[in-house]
Amino acid sequence: MSTAEKKTFLKKLTVLYDTREKKNQHILEALDGMGVEAEEQKLDYGDYSFQWDDKDFRQTCVIERKANVDELYGNLTFGRDTFEKEIAAASVLSGSFTLLLENCKNEADLKAYRVPDWRMNASPQRKVQDIGRKCYPVIRSWEQRYRFHVRYVHDKERTAAEMLEVFYWYWHGYKKLTAPLRRRT
Repeated sequence: MSTAEKKTFLKKLTVLYDTREKKNQHILEALDGMGVEAEEQKLDYGDYSFQWDDKDFRQTCVIERKANVDELYGNLTFGRDTFEKEIAAASVLSGSFTLLLENCKNEADLKAYRVPDWRMNASPQRKVQDIGRKCYPVIRSWEQRYRFHVRYVHDKERTAAEMLEVFYWYWHGYKKLTAPLRRRT
């Protein structure tokens, strides 16, 4: 990616985030620090999408963010049917669906994740400590079934940059695919 092309992209970019998205101040602050506009809007699915110039990509490029493995586990345990339906719909309706998992380095980190002892002791209702081993096979299976990508962000301060990377490459591909159409008109 050329620096000039990336500057052009960022200059006309507006990141859209869903009205139900909570605890995302670190993302909004990072976007602001990069000079990228962010706008709260109702999204039909997912937590983030984007607009570039006059083109709206909220139906075709979507990111679902999970703040940590605990949140993912909660979605897979207590709201599994709803969460799976949302994933299935987003993967069918959008051209690019990404599950972004914060505070997790990679697949191995997800698989090995254990709730810390102090948190297990503080919450007697918790029964499962090896929640990564429960999450990993479901996510791997769903990745194949619903054709989406998982991106891991160990340092949540990098979340905004990871999102911009997803959006940039989608826009880049869109621009290449539609260039012949624009030349004809």
